[in-house]
Amino acid sequence: MINKFNKLLIILLITFAGADRINFGVNLTDSFKLTPFLLLSIIYLPFTLTFFIKRIKLNWLVDNQFFLSSFTLFLCLVIMSAVFSPAVIMSSKRIVLLFIIIIIIIIILSEYDASQINNFLIYSSISGSILFLIFNGLLLTTWLRIIQIDLAQIDLIPDTIAYYIPRLGGFSGDVNRGGFVLSFYTYILWVNRKKIRFSGFLLCINLLMLFLTLSRSTYLLLFILFLSYALLFQRHLFNIEFMSYLLIPLLVLIVGLIQMDNIGIIEIEPVIEERLSITSEKGTSANIHFDLIAKGTKLILADMKYFFFGIGHGVSYLLTDGYYWSGTKYGNFHSQYLSIFIENGVFAFFSFLFFTLIYPIYFGKKNIYLPLLIALIFFNIFYQLTNEPTYWLVILLFYKFQNDVG
Repeated sequence: MINKFNKLLIILLITFAGADRINFGVNLTDSFKLTPFLLLSIIYLPFTLTFFIKRIKLNWLVDNQFFLSSFTLFLCLVIMSAVFSPAVIMSSKRIVLLFIIIIIIIIILSEYDASQINNFLIYSSISGSILFLIFNGLLLTTWLRIIQIDLAQIDLIPDTIAYYIPRLGGFSGDVNRGGFVLSFYTYILWVNRKKIRFSGFLLCINLLMLFLTLSRSTYLLLFILFLSYALLFQRHLFNIEFMSYLLIPLLVLIVGLIQMDNIGIIEIEPVIEERLSITSEKGTSANIHFDLIAKGTKLILADMKYFFFGIGHGVSYLLTDGYYWSGTKYGNFHSQYLSIFIENGVFAFFSFLFFTLIYPIYFGKKNIYLPLLIALIFFNIFYQLTNEPTYWLVILLFYKFQNDVG
């Protein structure tokens, strides 16, 4: 019974890892969101350390000296960045959150072997996909004003493009992050499709939901992810099975959008113009991203303190200006690598680059999680997932499975 509860907690932790539209601490604190992942972590950590501490094996982590050294160095430099930060308290809070995420994931991966971890991932990807679909249904019906649910703990107001059309990011408050989490579930379902009876149906639904994010970063992630998988693990570049799963939701999406545009529910033309625009108008999201990256690069080169020590983990918002979240705790430079550099300094940047890019590409060609890391390299040029549990799960899964293949 205790063992089953432990497994259930792990499945729920992975399922709810990206569900930040749920905030159990909305009336408790403004400092952070008490997401289901954090709440479950509070239960999982003492429970596992009490009953199952003896089966936690850290060999996969300790034996890989390249990873252990670079990862430890990165975490030490992250802590050091807070010491020199002008916002020590906020930076320290975000470091605590980061360490909670990493510790929980390391314990999960150390508790079971690769085969059992893969089973957890399958169950979590199925339940996570269903949960994502439920939230998308609630977001859409809320936007259409069919239903209205007034719960302070659950945010059901969808992001929109100029009020013309909702962007459906499921249980994630940001559609780009939601797109990444659902892409992770979709990839797990794809590589394990022969073990799941209804995998084809789930893949079609997931791909349709990924299209509905209207996120260019998600589209890029999806393209690079399955292109990398095809090049590394398929005999042929084009897989007819995958193409069929891709074309069906794409046709459904096109027909559905045209019909809703015809009856006046949505307006497609301004949405297409906004999504295809890159730098033509100052207010477009792409233009803002390019502008933030350019400003961040100049700041690094102009200030030696930022160059070597950073401004402090999670507080790059202090240096942003010119867009909606500027100066608030939600602001950042919208680039993982740039934010790591400007928040934690040059040495943290190169150590992070080593264990997320250099080592995986050089040593991990047989690792099934390499396509995810390659896709995330491109995704994180224009986005950042520093405190996203699923992101660290992907990185640590690579090294867990590298212990078997490498």
